[in-house]
Amino acid sequence: MNQLTKLKARLETALAQNPRRRRGMSLVEVMVVIAIIVTLMSVVGIGAMNAYESSLVEVTKVSMHEVNKQVEMYSLRKKLPSSGEGLDTVYASQRVPTDGWGKEFSYISPGPNGLKYDIISYGADGTEGGEDNNADIKYSEMR
Repeated sequence: MNQLTKLKARLETALAQNPRRRRGMSLVEVMVVIAIIVTLMSVVGIGAMNAYESSLVEVTKVSMHEVNKQVEMYSLRKKLPSSGEGLDTVYASQRVPTDGWGKEFSYISPGPNGLKYDIISYGADGTEGGEDNNADIKYSEMR
């Protein structure tokens, strides 16, 4: 016990001589930690958003393949629908699939370059043309 008492006395003496040892973090240190955390979160967030946006393009392409299969099946049973009839005729009472951004596909018959039809998604902005995620996705260009 004698050694424990001596050790306790030395610790109390050391703490009394240097009161800064017991202090918490300063405001500057806290701000630096917060800045580092915010920087890391923004880097991770930007990467996650880019991955999410590119996945919407891939979802759209997969949905286009499914719509194409449905149009082909319909054209085997009946005639190919016109642009005016559109995909509503093909899907009848079912819900027409949408692209990755929740917008309906455009159906054009006859399609470009002598194709029977084409299926188009106008991208994230929903208007013709654009770049990156706003670019049009055409089934005729995916074949």
